[in-house]
Amino acid sequence: MGGATVRVFLNASSLPERPAGAGVYTLQLARALAALPGIEVMAASPVPIAGTRHIAAPSGRPERRFLWELGSLGDAVEESGADVYHGTHFYTPRRLRVPRVATLHDLTFFRLPRRYGWAHRRYYQAIARTARQAERVIVPSGAVASDAVRYLSLRPELIRVIAEAPKAGLCPAGADAVLALKERLGIAGAYLLCLGTAEPGKRAVDAIRAMAVVRETNPEAVLVLAGNPGRLTGALEDEAARLGVSDRVRLVGYVPDEDLAALLTGATALIFPSLFEGFGLPPLEAMACGTPVISAEAPAMTEVLDEGALFVPLRDPGAIARAARALIDDAGLRGELGQRARELAGRYSWPRAAEETAGVYREVIG
Repeated sequence: MGGATVRVFLNASSLPERPAGAGVYTLQLARALAALPGIEVMAASPVPIAGTRHIAAPSGRPERRFLWELGSLGDAVEESGADVYHGTHFYTPRRLRVPRVATLHDLTFFRLPRRYGWAHRRYYQAIARTARQAERVIVPSGAVASDAVRYLSLRPELIRVIAEAPKAGLCPAGADAVLALKERLGIAGAYLLCLGTAEPGKRAVDAIRAMAVVRETNPEAVLVLAGNPGRLTGALEDEAARLGVSDRVRLVGYVPDEDLAALLTGATALIFPSLFEGFGLPPLEAMACGTPVISAEAPAMTEVLDEGALFVPLRDPGAIARAARALIDDAGLRGELGQRARELAGRYSWPRAAEETAGVYREVIG
């Protein structure tokens, strides 16, 4: 291709109305790619993505999207005149006239199958297997690269590890913005934060159980649980009631982008007890806001967060409580860890991820 423009067909059809995780990846990568010289992005998505040429894809349930991918995606790629196809959420068509790249965010549906319902698990396993047809596979961490070899029998030489990053422009919010958000959410004093409460593997229950210990010495501490509501919401509320900490736990639901910096900045610490992550954007985004992170010693977390977090064993509310109490009581420790966190988060950026991804496109085009 030399210096010619690369036209990439980005399959962003999985982009939800309220992006989280893989949706954030798709949005941030598409915008960063579109800003690169020599890259033209055609994004098939339910809604337009700024800077890209929009190709309409169906919105709604995954089944509807999957039928579109099976029946119409190939024609859409052909008609677009693309040089390369990139499936940002696993799916890779069997036959295309152009090289294919697929992103695998994680393979928890193989590693931790009980984390998903039967239909959900089978669907994700099926679309992940289609990535075997791609000429290159992008993963966000070495942990996912290992799982791709283990569960999908991918050849290691076809895998490229490209780190993700905090949302572009995310940085500490001002004191007024933090105060305004706390008033809207009904939070009077200091709070700990836990994100992503909808799935069993996120282990928000461990953060709630830690609060029963934290309140013994810090009775005013509050735990804020934020994220899309899911099937665990009722169970989490029941556990808080059983432990007598309902008055110390706030479930605030999905937090829009415009409130994210204030929510992260205002927290004494982010608690992230997830059993497994492909990359772990929430703790890295907290770090970008200078907020200390208490993370489980899970695959990818120790790899990505490195020396910027306090690590605790899996499924150990007592260890979470000890780390939280240390951060609540020691302003010096909070400041030191927050500074290290910002420095670490600064190593990651979407422009760099886009440059590396564009390199993969040029590699498969030849």
